[in-house]
Amino acid sequence: MKATEIVEKLKEVLLGSQEVEIQEEIKEELSTAEELAEKVEESPKEEEVVLSEDEQLEQDQAVEAEEEATEASYVTKEEFAELKAMVESLMGEVKSTVEKYNEVPKEELSSIDVDAEPMVHTPEVKPEVQMNLYAQNRPQTTLDRVLSNINKFNK
Repeated sequence: MKATEIVEKLKEVLLGSQEVEIQEEIKEELSTAEELAEKVEESPKEEEVVLSEDEQLEQDQAVEAEEEATEASYVTKEEFAELKAMVESLMGEVKSTVEKYNEVPKEELSSIDVDAEPMVHTPEVKPEVQMNLYAQNRPQTTLDRVLSNINKFNK
């Protein structure tokens, strides 16, 4: 079993449980809304309350928010299946175009004749390193005299 198949099965299980939870939440909200509606109907309407424009706007926004909350904003299984099929078809098209551009006919390769230019080796010229001889004016020690005598014999 491929990893993608496992992931898809997990998604189906998880999405299915989410739909059940959403349906339960909607039922609870509807029951509370029905209870509130019954209480409002039972209460006597004594006076009409006049709201200012700001309060009216707030009340309208609250009503809109409640309506949006009660609407199911989740994707159904059918919509998900359609979307999945569309994505798979697009992936197939992309793969076919990639294969199309990766294939180069042998005729085109054989028709390309490029004369190879000879390579010329041009090494970089290294500058001469100047030697800095330090302590030339110091007095000679015994070791210096011995080494200079040895150097005379080796020449």
